[in-house]
Order: sequence, then structure tokens, then C-alpha cells
Amino acid sequence: MEGIKVNINGNAFEMVFNLKVFRVLGKLWGFDDLPTTMQKVALMEKVGDGSFEAYDVMYEVLFQSLVCNQNNPVITKDDIENLSIDELLKLATEMTTGISASFPVPEDTDDDEKKPIAPKSKSLKPGTN
Repeated sequence: MEGIKVNINGNAFEMVFNLKVFRVLGKLWGFDDLPTTMQKVALMEKVGDGSFEAYDVMYEVLFQSLVCNQNNPVITKDDIENLSIDELLKLATEMTTGISASFPVPEDTDDDEKKPIAPKSKSLKPGTN
């Protein structure tokens, strides 16, 4: 997946949303699985409510999406936290797009459409079927 190109404080960056980003976030937050980490990431949706926890999650996701890309220039958490709210919300929209693209949803199949089922083997031991 190609990253999302953004400009922060006059520098070009590319946000990435690969497994490394979510593993780092999970470790940072004390989680040991992806579903729990993604539940925390989903708190970004509460930014409109003014939740400081949502802003904290957004800052951390943004920061990790930048620093986990070794081709980016150096950026600090202070650089992220000092962005204007307008800049942050614009980046949040880009992050949402990137996160969604990282986890593609499989296409639905018609319920009427039957999937082929592999025949069951009589035995798992070679030569005994």
C-alpha cells in the first residue's frame, strides 16, 4: 500500500498505516492484540465531541504513522501537538482514509450463491484412505 503524502510545517511526509504502526501503538498502549488496538484507534471518531482522549489517540496515531516510515524527515511529538486544529483535522481526514485502506473489507457474496466445499478425507494418515 502506498502511503499518504502530507505537508507538515513546510516538510513533505508520507503517512503509512502498516502492521508496524499498529504493533507500535498496541505496545505503547499496553495491548497484545490488533482488535483491542483498533478499538482504541476508533476513539479518534470522538474528536468532534471534544474528547481529550480522542485528541491524544489522534496525536499518537499521526506521530506513529510518520515515524514508522524511515524515509520521512525527523519529526517530534511537539511538532504534532503544536499543529493548529484546522491542520490536525485535515490530517485526521487523511489518516481515516489511510487506516480504511489498510484494512480492506471483503466483498459480500450473495446468500443464494453456494460456495464449493472440499470433500472430507477419511483419514489423515498417508496411505490409509
